[in-house]
Amino acid sequence: MEAIAKSVNKILPLAKKSKKYLPFFIGFKLLTFTGFLAFIMNR
Repeated sequence: MEAIAKSVNKILPLAKKSKKYLPFFIGFKLLTFTGFLAFIMNR
């Protein structure tokens, strides 16, 4: 039981850090996707 708690505590700080960068990641995905769509449509 303690081993599980320790592993969860190790993962949690990483999850908090990734939440901070999540909007930037989604924005980057959207930008690249719209750029790809524009490229396909202009061909």
